[in-house]
Amino acid sequence: MPHDGGRFLKDNAFMVAAIALPVVVSGLFILASAIPRWTVAPPTHDLIFKAQRPYTQPPAAVIADFNVRDGRVEVTVRPSPPNSYMQPWSLLRYDHDTMTVEEIPLDLPPAMAEGATSETRVIESLATTRLSAQSVAPDGYELRTRTNGSPGIVGGLFGMGGYRQTASLENNGRIIALNLPAPFGDPYQSPVLAVGWVLDEGTR
Repeated sequence: MPHDGGRFLKDNAFMVAAIALPVVVSGLFILASAIPRWTVAPPTHDLIFKAQRPYTQPPAAVIADFNVRDGRVEVTVRPSPPNSYMQPWSLLRYDHDTMTVEEIPLDLPPAMAEGATSETRVIESLATTRLSAQSVAPDGYELRTRTNGSPGIVGGLFGMGGYRQTASLENNGRIIALNLPAPFGDPYQSPVLAVGWVLDEGTR
């Protein structure tokens, strides 16, 4: 019987290799993608970022944008251009302790005063929070997005594809997906951009 088995392998070496090679290669890539999860520490900083809210009807009378100045998050509000159908930006926070994302409530004016071109203010709920506007956090993580969903090497081997945009925090091969709350993640994730990494919560 062992002799017969050896003969079978010898006579069908090409077929055996054709079956075994993809399995071995896939296993190696899966192992390579799993190693960073064991060796790279999880994030140690919260991320403040902005995401576009789906279209609203009627369109918003004001549009808001966010930036970090002197370590604090500011919001600048402008009148929405006439006949504009811009998707408004909203502010969200990734909590590194719970690995969840929540929207930050904003108290924005429903409309600008007549003749006003813009208004900039500090966001009250983040008034004592100090942030870094660097794209990379002190712990090495960075916000990255992939549009039209790359299936990756393993997915490519098996013909898997995808078209959804995804956002994640990445550091030396470790990837932590950001699961956005509705309506930002339903059915397709909204475009997202980093605003700043939380360094210090300050005194609340």
